[in-house]
Amino acid sequence: MLDPAADFGQLIRIIQSGDPDAAAQAIQHYDFSRQGQEHRFYAHALLHYYAHRHQLAAREAEHAASLALIAQDHGLYASALILQGTCSAILFATDAATESFHRALEVFDRSDDQAGRARALVSLANIHAVRGENHSALNFAQQALSALSTPGTGDPGSGLAVTINNVLGMVYSNLEAFETAERYFRICAALTLEQGHASAFVTASVNLLECLSRGGRNDEACREIERLIAHPDYQTLITPHVLNTAGEIALRAGRQAQAVAHLQAARQASAATQDYEEYCRSIITLAQVDGQLIRGEDIREVIRISETDSRADLLEQGLQAAVGFGGFSDDEKVRRFYPQLVRALHHRAVALREQTIGDLTKKAELDNVRHLAGYEQQLRVAAEETIQRQVEELERGRLSDVLTGLPNRIMLMAQMLRQTREDAPFLLVTLDVNRFQLVNDMYGHDLADELLRVLAQRLSGSLRSGELVARVGGDEFALLLEPGANARAQVDRVLAVVTQPVALGGQSVRVSVSAGAALWPQDAGSAEALRRASELALLDAKANADAVRFFDARAHAHAGLESALAHALTRGEYVLHYQPLVDTRHRRVVSAEALLRWESPEHGLQSPAAFMPILERGDHIIEVGAWVLREACRAAQSWGGTDVRVAVNLSARQFTSPGLLDTVRQALRETGLPAHRLELEITETLMMLNPERTERVLRDLRSDGVRVMLDDFGTGYSSLGYLARFPLSGLKIDRSFVRQMMQDPQGKSAAIVRAMVSLSRDLNLELVAEGIESLQDLDVVMAEGIRVVQGYHFARPAPDWRPPGAD
Repeated sequence: MLDPAADFGQLIRIIQSGDPDAAAQAIQHYDFSRQGQEHRFYAHALLHYYAHRHQLAAREAEHAASLALIAQDHGLYASALILQGTCSAILFATDAATESFHRALEVFDRSDDQAGRARALVSLANIHAVRGENHSALNFAQQALSALSTPGTGDPGSGLAVTINNVLGMVYSNLEAFETAERYFRICAALTLEQGHASAFVTASVNLLECLSRGGRNDEACREIERLIAHPDYQTLITPHVLNTAGEIALRAGRQAQAVAHLQAARQASAATQDYEEYCRSIITLAQVDGQLIRGEDIREVIRISETDSRADLLEQGLQAAVGFGGFSDDEKVRRFYPQLVRALHHRAVALREQTIGDLTKKAELDNVRHLAGYEQQLRVAAEETIQRQVEELERGRLSDVLTGLPNRIMLMAQMLRQTREDAPFLLVTLDVNRFQLVNDMYGHDLADELLRVLAQRLSGSLRSGELVARVGGDEFALLLEPGANARAQVDRVLAVVTQPVALGGQSVRVSVSAGAALWPQDAGSAEALRRASELALLDAKANADAVRFFDARAHAHAGLESALAHALTRGEYVLHYQPLVDTRHRRVVSAEALLRWESPEHGLQSPAAFMPILERGDHIIEVGAWVLREACRAAQSWGGTDVRVAVNLSARQFTSPGLLDTVRQALRETGLPAHRLELEITETLMMLNPERTERVLRDLRSDGVRVMLDDFGTGYSSLGYLARFPLSGLKIDRSFVRQMMQDPQGKSAAIVRAMVSLSRDLNLELVAEGIESLQDLDVVMAEGIRVVQGYHFARPAPDWRPPGAD
């Protein structure tokens, strides 16, 4: 049992020992009151991490980092970031992990902590190695070695040396330099065995055996990994990673039954521990072995998971599995999986040339500098041949329309992707035959098909060099045209050709079409967005009986959202995310801003920029605003044991509505929240709509005890005289001033901020700086005398945020 007087370092060592009972007892008997809640959260995060409860560990580590930052305990802050990043990587959020590691590296750089720098750098190297970004991984790993080699830098237990050598082994294994990789993995295994660290020894041994197998020594690797799994001392250390690796080694050795047993075990274990990386790996490998072993939903889950992260390699493997899976219909493969796979392959074709040359140039330099040029050429050709072979396999019989012989939607998207990368302007025209069903009914399917073939020939004949036409639907075609000086003239030229009479069944039939057009890059930022823009324009043309309509960004800014948004409140689709405001002088959270989000089943998570303009156009905003007030007050009341306030933004329609005061009072009454813990935020522009009414409303709110903050101060048009006249509680400096002050500390924006500091002090107003995203931002605003801050540096808005110390 841990003596309460023992130091925090001893507690951490007990947790890291891997004995969950001893760790739990140690935490229970440790006196955290001497050091603060950030140490309690960090200890629990480590406990969850070693128990493979990675989501809980990530959450507790995030709390620890936020509190450590408020307490200005930079060492614990950086350690919590490293732990949070490690858990994020395991949970398949490598972008979030990378951000955490970079923030930790910033802290270690500022304190000149070389051992800490090595920890952050090797963590970044590991992320890039997992992503297959080998050149970046090698660069970070070498920087980590350099930091660790700095005189006076310690490495207790050689843990960092093990990690760095392991990452270098991974990189060289990815580069198929198996002899070099084997050397690094053997160093890892020897170090961990010498330390008596069984878990690390198992990991190092598995990595070594996978390297041997990939290098062609399958029987040896298969025999040794079976012996490792069966070893009585390591039974509790066999993770999903070990089982997946054993399954893949068994497959290479031709032992299919043994492979399936390991892969099924890995699937079950990874699902139980929420290890998404290994779960996806097991599903993909099982699909390659026997499609009967999995369901279509399993593959969809792999694709969904990989789409949420920057894992293009895993997404491509999942799509390859989907294309070959017999449980999916051809229609679903053509509509969904083939287009995604083509995009993934073309993306890799572009990226692989640069990455392969960069990564393997490094390998070539290490092998033999004199053969560098020839080696690069050989690798380049091999990479290009691989990509070309994969694309050709897809193109054969799959990328053209059977009826017309035109390219289909997949080829259209592939061509659009190529052209968007070249940045040359082009025009996408989506064309639809009007009343095509009537042709079907009057002349029959055969003649209707003949009409489509004739239109396809005419459209093909109207093209100039470098242009393309595709059949993308039943009676729908799409064209990629050079816009020229007059895009409308280009579309009219095509329409004039296609609308000539067609002879069908001995009769002359006039053809009517509608077209929607969109320009790259003016109308969209991606190929998919350009396709949607063109189709929206087509819908407008058909609705207005026009021959052609061009995409209008203002008219289509919120297309498709209005109908779904009308029912969002009754369906319970709104959610509030909370972001804390931190008092840096007293090192505590003083308030949390409630930020509205819309979780639409059809459109996904939407920020206010997408839906607030729609709400503002009607009275629905008042109902939504009342819900936000009630929900924010309810949440704040649930933060028992704290005096943290909740801040709610008021919209213009809500502030000017006659029932505002009643709505606020009812929300406080129903939830039981004390009025002084509610903070309402209004903008300068809103305040100046009717200054007399504004003054009356603000005085009523203040007399009730409700605080009122002026948001985005300095961006509106109010007179400074009104600041003294209106009963405000404080001002929030717009983030644009912080950004400009960082760029030019002696510029006009910095002078305005200093004036705001002086003004707020003289008027006894709380001053808040928004948009604090780094330690440098924080140092600058604190140096100017601003003590309350808000921004991503402390916490991103989150739906489950609660203040430290809440019951």
